[in-house]
Amino acid sequence: MDRRDSRNVLLTVACLGAVAGCITAADGPEGAVDTASQGYAEVSYGPGAGWNLVWSDEFDGSSLNTANWNVLTSNHDPVTNNCNFGTGELEYPRASNVAVRDGKLIISAQRTSDNPAAPQCTGYGGRSFYSGRIHTKGKVERRYGKIAASIKVPSGYGMWPAFWTLGANIDSGANAWPRSGEIDILEWRSTEPTWMQSAAHWWNGGEAHWGTGASRGSSLADAFHVYEVEWSSSSMIFRLDGDIVANNTYHHGETEFQQNHYILLNLAIGGNWYGNPSPASIDLPSGTTKTMEVEWVRWYQQGGGSSGISLTNPSFESGLTGWTNWSPNGTGAAAFSETYNGAQSGSYHLTHWTNGAPFEVWTYQTRSGLAAGDYKVRAWVKKGGSHDFSRLQAKTCGACSPTYTTIGTHGSWTQIETPALRVTGGTLEFGFHTKATSGNPASYIHMDSVELIRL
Repeated sequence: MDRRDSRNVLLTVACLGAVAGCITAADGPEGAVDTASQGYAEVSYGPGAGWNLVWSDEFDGSSLNTANWNVLTSNHDPVTNNCNFGTGELEYPRASNVAVRDGKLIISAQRTSDNPAAPQCTGYGGRSFYSGRIHTKGKVERRYGKIAASIKVPSGYGMWPAFWTLGANIDSGANAWPRSGEIDILEWRSTEPTWMQSAAHWWNGGEAHWGTGASRGSSLADAFHVYEVEWSSSSMIFRLDGDIVANNTYHHGETEFQQNHYILLNLAIGGNWYGNPSPASIDLPSGTTKTMEVEWVRWYQQGGGSSGISLTNPSFESGLTGWTNWSPNGTGAAAFSETYNGAQSGSYHLTHWTNGAPFEVWTYQTRSGLAAGDYKVRAWVKKGGSHDFSRLQAKTCGACSPTYTTIGTHGSWTQIETPALRVTGGTLEFGFHTKATSGNPASYIHMDSVELIRL
């Protein structure tokens, strides 16, 4: 969610490097379009030609699908190791404030005198409200596509519903916010009830951010609306009920938006976007409930695909962080991250190469905690010259025989994948194995943009 009032940062020099097509209006937040004044009506949603549904939750059951969602149960975020979510929010999330009924996800909020606080957050005082917050980290993580949801926001001062994404590599260290990237598809507040607002946050020597918005002419709390981002390696298009809000292009290699992201839905209360109001000022009397309702969440991609799993440094932008090199003969230095010949995405890629010396190296990553099922590994490769063998491979234990695909000669970046491999013990070891007993400086392999896919 936004770490500040997006109206104060709209269309600044930090605007995703350079912005094309930011739509402006005379009234309301900058960089926004009043769709109601142009005669638009609420529309049903369709992704358009060429888009295939790769994941969705239609909330048709009687409880939250925990294969898709994690539920936060305190005001301490274990992913980022912060209290009150870095925004001074007044709520304490708990599982009982998240429900599925009547074909909808219901996130509810109530005032409380319990003053709950996580043990890590007692220095901030107890929270004055209960609410809900869910996310798909480690369960549904993908890169690019159309992400959309049908949402009805709650009315009332202090309500801050949000539908957004974070980079799957986020942590409390080197990839702390905003270095992971954040895409805010929907944020809403009662002081501008007709407006939805969207934003993006990333790192550019400091926090960089951009925002936009649109109005329906009447309060968005009165009905369900479809909020959407169409996200690619070079741009984001935000839409409200199918109408384009802004079409934005970035040009400074924002790798935060060239990696897997995961989805979050939450109902925050108060916080810095409202100017840090007191609990007493929040429009949520004791004994009453406010709800954020979600009919469905859907992720579409061109050409289809399956569920991506979060990896560490999958595009080698952080050198070999998260990867291990094994060599039977001390030639592990043949594997390194570089920019030579360009990358498939971002700036860096993995290379296996020596200046004429024989080598053998296995560059791999191990992912544990996987659900039982079938998996594939995908990657982009370029290769020239000859080797004894060069493989994209995966195996379920260190001593197990690998499943692999031989890397052929590719003069341009080409995506390849392993055959399907059944995981039953929760662990998969995967990466690139190259052997060259006859050294040749003209022989090389470049590798980038690794994905682990559950079928």
